[in-house]
Amino acid sequence: MDFLAPPEPEGKGDTQAPWKILIVDDDPDVHEVTKIAVAGCSFEDRPFALLHALSAEEARQLLREHEDIAVALIDVVMESDTAGLALVSWIRSDLGNTFTRLVLRTGQPGYAPQTDVIMKFDIDGYAEKAELSRTKLITAIVTALRGYKLVLSLEANRQKLKQLNGQFAAIVEKNALSEFASAVLTHLSDLVGEPIDGLLCGMEALPEYGNEDISRVRVLASSGAFEDKVDLPLDVVGEDLVRKAISECIGSKSPFSTPQGVALPLVTRNGMAGAIYVGLPMAKLDEKVGSEVIQLFVSNVALGYEKTGLLEHIRNLAYVDRTTGLSTFSGFLETFQRHAGEGRPLLVVHSDIQRFRVIVDGIGDERAGAVLKRTGHRLSQTFPDALTIARKEKDEFLILLKGGVENKVQDVVARVEEAFQDPIALGENQITLRLRLGFATAESVGRGAEETVRFASIALNDVRQKGLTNHAIFHPLMQEAALERLRLASLLTGKNNQTEFSLNYQPIMQAVDESIASFEALMRFRTPSGSFLNTARMIEAAEASGLITEIGAWMFKAAFAEFNTFEGLSNRIRLNVNLSPRQVQANRIYKDIEDAASAADLSLDRLVFEVTEGLFVSNDQVTMSLLTWLRNKGAKVVIDDFGTGYSSFSYLRKLPVDGIKIDRSFIMNMEQDPDALAVVKSIIAVAQALDLSITAEGVETVDQRKLMQELQCNYLQGYLYAKPLPAPELGSFISRGGDPDPALL
Repeated sequence: MDFLAPPEPEGKGDTQAPWKILIVDDDPDVHEVTKIAVAGCSFEDRPFALLHALSAEEARQLLREHEDIAVALIDVVMESDTAGLALVSWIRSDLGNTFTRLVLRTGQPGYAPQTDVIMKFDIDGYAEKAELSRTKLITAIVTALRGYKLVLSLEANRQKLKQLNGQFAAIVEKNALSEFASAVLTHLSDLVGEPIDGLLCGMEALPEYGNEDISRVRVLASSGAFEDKVDLPLDVVGEDLVRKAISECIGSKSPFSTPQGVALPLVTRNGMAGAIYVGLPMAKLDEKVGSEVIQLFVSNVALGYEKTGLLEHIRNLAYVDRTTGLSTFSGFLETFQRHAGEGRPLLVVHSDIQRFRVIVDGIGDERAGAVLKRTGHRLSQTFPDALTIARKEKDEFLILLKGGVENKVQDVVARVEEAFQDPIALGENQITLRLRLGFATAESVGRGAEETVRFASIALNDVRQKGLTNHAIFHPLMQEAALERLRLASLLTGKNNQTEFSLNYQPIMQAVDESIASFEALMRFRTPSGSFLNTARMIEAAEASGLITEIGAWMFKAAFAEFNTFEGLSNRIRLNVNLSPRQVQANRIYKDIEDAASAADLSLDRLVFEVTEGLFVSNDQVTMSLLTWLRNKGAKVVIDDFGTGYSSFSYLRKLPVDGIKIDRSFIMNMEQDPDALAVVKSIIAVAQALDLSITAEGVETVDQRKLMQELQCNYLQGYLYAKPLPAPELGSFISRGGDPDPALL
């Protein structure tokens, strides 16, 4: 009665494949009894399916037909005394089946010693038939099934590890994060054996030290139901459970499971947070792949993620600008060469931000970086068709566009102007930007990247110098002008002193009583033939060539010494000298000034240094430090040509200056031009409010003098009093006390 099985429960259908169990015995009754004994039994919700063989030969045939037999119950003595043992040997050796678990049964106790059989053959049990009650029989089968499941798992793991080995080699070959992430999900699907709903989330760049900010995590690759999520930030992935699982996984650096899926952490040594999300419950994933294989796979992926992230970081250092996220100049050149090789015409736009130095001084370097980032973003939005957009340096940007009819210069200018109509919001500040543009084209052949960029830069410099418009297209004449500056510079450095330096002096008068207030020293350049070169162009050439520092040092030494020889001057009369922006940036200027003053025995409190408005745009702390030092030494500082450059009244009050000189263009035109007069009045009013001295340049008529006196201008300078003269010719002017030349009245 022990073998009588309970009735099968009704209404339950088995959903999984049954365990195949082979009964090998030459006694039909054993088959029937075994069938009755295991009726209704199951293991792990899988029922038993019995296969029957009345001989060893029948068993061989069934074993050939069914590779997934889990357990074989084999009678030892059948057609021969050792038929069962021979079958065991055939199964393991000839058939090569190492998975089916074998349980030997015998009806003849003691026929085959139990220990010898177990030691000699790979079997899972040995029992006498008389001992096998129903309970013991089922126990033996279940034990064998566990063994079968274990050896299958081990074999599956072995195969998976072999597969992993090949996959890892393929994954680590990827040098771009996007390619790496896609390869990971592809290989994970191969491991699972079916397509998966997957996400690989991580950072696109190395984090700052100690800052694993999860807000920087994005979807690097996706598959299945998540295919449209690629490149999205993690915080906008729609499914709450998925987002929570990934966030918790990254935060805790440990797996996080939900009923629908599991997130597996990518733990790296360089702080690149990441996770793989698989849309399968952990138990299902474990069943299909195996926990050890999953763990090894994730470890391999983490190593590859770390390596690829580092490579991406190195590439970004070379090709991605950290401030704006745009391309670097190196990346721009690479993109240019790639597209130029396709034979298409290209258009290079070199741009900068007007008065950017003023913006930096107003809001600071850190917030100015945000302005550059916003500028780059607007350019990217304005030119989605750009082949690349790069930041060249400071506030300069390069845009590479397809040339020809696709992008006409006027259309590009209009797009930029429209893009920057609205100010950039930065906290409480609203900053309106205006861009200057230089254009150069590269036809299908002949012109390289660096040459084209240089031509665009020449065009941009033309805009900066002339200030007449916001854009210019490169023309060969512009290059000729640059070559002319180079030629003039060569005159400054040629053999046998090709160019002679000299000084002229123009007086500056007190407006109240028209007494002499100071003399302005002015450079002159003369060729060996005796002709004079254009001073402005020579100074420009000297600045471009870097010779301005040497020339400036000569001027200090010569002017200070010569001024100290003027006879008939009181100690209250000063000497004005001009400073070039390039001079100010040189560290040696402090020593040049002190050495020249010491050699001439001239106190610095008798000096006035004139600087242009552009000086404050091209420099910051270096300029401020020098001007502050000069004032602390007793010298005065005034802004020359005020009103023609980067004039800003609100900025004026912050500068370490003592006065301004109104540009001659306003003074000469104010009698005929009401706008010029309005500008002069405004400048004087602001200067007086800021307690700054005011000098009017270009005073040539008595009416101009009277008007300036009525407006309470402090100093007057112009041909009404004297032209710039060499030192030997100043004697008569000084002797008559600075009275205007009667010939000019």
